[in-house]
Amino acid sequence: MPGSGFRTIPQLLPPGWRESKEPFAGDYEIYWSIYIRCNNKRKLREIHIPALEALIGQPHGGKGWVLENEDYDEDRDRSLQRIVALQRLDGPYNDRFLVDFMKSLYSLSPYWTIQARLDPSHPHGVYVNARFERETAPEASAVVDAMVELEGSFTDAMGGESGRYLGTGQRIGGDSASGGS
Repeated sequence: MPGSGFRTIPQLLPPGWRESKEPFAGDYEIYWSIYIRCNNKRKLREIHIPALEALIGQPHGGKGWVLENEDYDEDRDRSLQRIVALQRLDGPYNDRFLVDFMKSLYSLSPYWTIQARLDPSHPHGVYVNARFERETAPEASAVVDAMVELEGSFTDAMGGESGRYLGTGQRIGGDSASGGS
């Protein structure tokens, strides 16, 4: 069927996720991954993160951003700091999730590349992937790259046996005592 390739979204699902034909009815989450140009972690915490939160709020719910330690990657740009957060939304999906999500995105930058599946009756739920890179002139000048995803919380749907992890293996959004800023 022509155009059928447009119906699939490259959404990563947790290992062991059981396929179903039933609509996804669980909670949702928004995953934020942001690179900020800053050589000094103190300046990151005292200046850049508060400026970012003035635009988008605190998606981490007050637990703090997780600072990704990418020292394992010798080829990375040492002037970039990656911060991540996981925002939990009580499901099932409603359109307010999407409206608030889009408002947060566009308060950060007017230019995004977005892929979306907006069908709440889909077995994987609603999924939105948004990305921008520096040349798009974001409102927060130190932010050089961002990727934000709105999707079903498969962690909760699988009884907490799955989740999001950093490249170092540190869990995101699990234990609030580890790595927050």
